[in-house]
Amino acid sequence: MATGEFETGRNMKNIIIAVVVIGIIGVAGVVLVLNPFGGSEPGQTLTVLTRHDIAITTAYENAFLGSDIAQEYHITDVVWRSQDGGFWDDVIAAGGVDVLWGGGPTLFDQMQRDGNLQNLSSTKMLDILDRVPDEIAGADMKRRDGNGDVVWVAAAISTFGFTVNHAFLDSNNLPTPTNWTHLAQPIWGSLLPTATIAMGNAPKTTSNTRIYEIITQGMGWNSGWITLARMAGSARLYQGSVQTQAAAENQDVGISMSIDFYGYSTQATNADCEYILPQGESIVNGDPIAIVKDTPKMDLAEAFLDYVLSAEGQAVWFTPGVNRMPVLESAFQTPVGLTKTDLYEFFNQTKVNVGVDFNDTLSLEINTAFTSYFEAVFNDAHDNLVLCWTALVAAYYDEDITLGQLDDWADMMGMPVSVTHDSTLRQYTVDFAKEINTELIYDDGFYYDMQTAWTAAADAQYLATLADLNAFLGS
Repeated sequence: MATGEFETGRNMKNIIIAVVVIGIIGVAGVVLVLNPFGGSEPGQTLTVLTRHDIAITTAYENAFLGSDIAQEYHITDVVWRSQDGGFWDDVIAAGGVDVLWGGGPTLFDQMQRDGNLQNLSSTKMLDILDRVPDEIAGADMKRRDGNGDVVWVAAAISTFGFTVNHAFLDSNNLPTPTNWTHLAQPIWGSLLPTATIAMGNAPKTTSNTRIYEIITQGMGWNSGWITLARMAGSARLYQGSVQTQAAAENQDVGISMSIDFYGYSTQATNADCEYILPQGESIVNGDPIAIVKDTPKMDLAEAFLDYVLSAEGQAVWFTPGVNRMPVLESAFQTPVGLTKTDLYEFFNQTKVNVGVDFNDTLSLEINTAFTSYFEAVFNDAHDNLVLCWTALVAAYYDEDITLGQLDDWADMMGMPVSVTHDSTLRQYTVDFAKEINTELIYDDGFYYDMQTAWTAAADAQYLATLADLNAFLGS
């Protein structure tokens, strides 16, 4: 498994062999290049910048390097560079990256905005792109630039839901939820201070961020943030999607926010767990692959996409420990695909599950403002959020307030906050998020100041709601 600058074992072995061979041949005054294909052309290396984990990169490296396509193009090594999406521009600018793969549409739309993507308009690429449907369940599987040329294409599809641990639910007399609205009900706060839900901190997980975007776009801005506040009040927040998923796997909580392939893997290995797709309340994402603009290894990059978007390459998603949904239905006609009848049934369900009318453009326009706000008001102000939500839930179950009154106070608790910006009090609205998003990306001081202000405003709002509740109970 090659992992860029951190992996030296295999490459060093090749270098040592090459030095020995050159040294021996050099005595005769002739130097030949070591080539595993038996000719004089050296082996080629492809470099991929990715958000995929090691299970995926290992499976694809082994399969690709053993393929006819890799042999045809003399590709003997794949170097993987793994970096947080916020640093992709810098990594690409430093040079040496040929392919971008994984991380979701918003990250790739950012790469297109920043001029990093090659249009996929060669005759070879047009033939490859024809294999991929333009849409699945109403979601784009290809992104086009202003000239109508495709700049990224989906290599897999994903849905977003949650994984439940039935053993946790049963032992605590909790119901099995079926949608996001259910997770905002007071019953999920009935065990506090024991959390029942695991949520990922938005800046640390693109998949969980997509869930939160689905909620705010599907329910409406204010209602979505109020729903998230109620969920976060019953939750423990984790700094990554893997940790979030593990919380349900390990029965630390009853529910974890999940991208589908984490849900499938957990369900396959833990009999207590089940992945649930909120019907009509989710979306399908095409998880992109693209070529870096003006890479000097364009032919190798196109060969890699040719493999990944073939039936053979798509079937690699079925590797144990990967368990992702391919974008090509032909993957299910391969020998291994024919054994995946349960996944094929889910694939067919996914194709017809047209849910939230999701706006990818809006996601790109406000992404940094969205994730930084989430962190400020839910992660950084979590203690006071839980304090307020615990009191509301307790008052409801003690029958001191009605469900309608709880909803009113929860609205007060979760309403997007207001802070002073340019001497004006500004509520966190869609328009305000658009207005400040670019400055948040490029100005670290502004980012810190906004997050600090949002956290202080959220703390004050939670405590004011609690004080209002206590005044009512004491009257």
